Amino acid sequence: MTTSISNTSRSTPDRPAGDRAPAVGRVERIVVGVPDPQATAEFLSSGLDFAIVPSEAGLLAVCEGEYHARRGQGAVELVRREKFGVERLILGVPPDADLNELGTLLGATRISDTAIAVSEPGGVTVALESMAALELEVPEASVLRPRRMGHVNLKSPNPAETARFFTGVLGLRLSEYIGEALFWMRTDTEHHAVALRPGDHGTVHHLGMEVAGWHSYQPILDHLDSRGYKVEYGPGRHRPGRSLFTYVCDPSSGLRIELYADMVHITDPDAPAIGWEPGDRLTKTLNTWGPTPPQSFLD
Repeated sequence: MTTSISNTSRSTPDRPAGDRAPAVGRVERIVVGVPDPQATAEFLSSGLDFAIVPSEAGLLAVCEGEYHARRGQGAVELVRREKFGVERLILGVPPDADLNELGTLLGATRISDTAIAVSEPGGVTVALESMAALELEVPEASVLRPRRMGHVNLKSPNPAETARFFTGVLGLRLSEYIGEALFWMRTDTEHHAVALRPGDHGTVHHLGMEVAGWHSYQPILDHLDSRGYKVEYGPGRHRPGRSLFTYVCDPSSGLRIELYADMVHITDPDAPAIGWEPGDRLTKTLNTWGPTPPQSFLD
């Protein structure tokens, strides 16, 4: 579904001057530290049919990626750490982007021939990497595997400050927000590629994996059940982004995966952000169909 949002916002958080900010593309991948990478890889492969391949630092969970890219997306890289957390978020930049110029503009550090990195206020290292840097084969089609990782929902001790980094420094556009606590930002037309909520440094609430639509949930959820994995929350529909959702967690690490579909696209680049009051979260925005989540989802 493609929809243009043109609602008038209430009051948009300050956005530092971002005219010179680089235009970033899709979320390329996220590097996540988990206590047992093999166990988490088993959840992603046996539960959701991700292809698992070795990476330099650990294991890479691969899906189809963007429809036009003709290459796989190494969506989640798993590395061994004592505690679950985010090591790095990688956003793509065009292959012809001048990384030296971007590095100077952002005060970033060169981390490879194809990537630079800068730390956002919430404690997560954000890398800008050439979209041509990681070439992966597209896995065979599967009704069980999500199409791609479309967004990440990060935690931050100060979500408003972190949102200003993503909009003012990296050039993302604010799509929607609830008070000073929750923010949804886009890199292109899809409602959000990065979302923020309150929480500890360097942590993530969930990874958003896109499925084909409402019809996808039955085979995926039946398969998850057959493997002993249970839904944490959903199916339902969020009001921000208007997307369908179902959440399931890796029992070994706590990594939460959102299986989402039918998110709206904001076709007007100058569309104002939609604002909500803090009290609207549970009553008006989280699930338009009504059921509220378990406490584990809210923590």
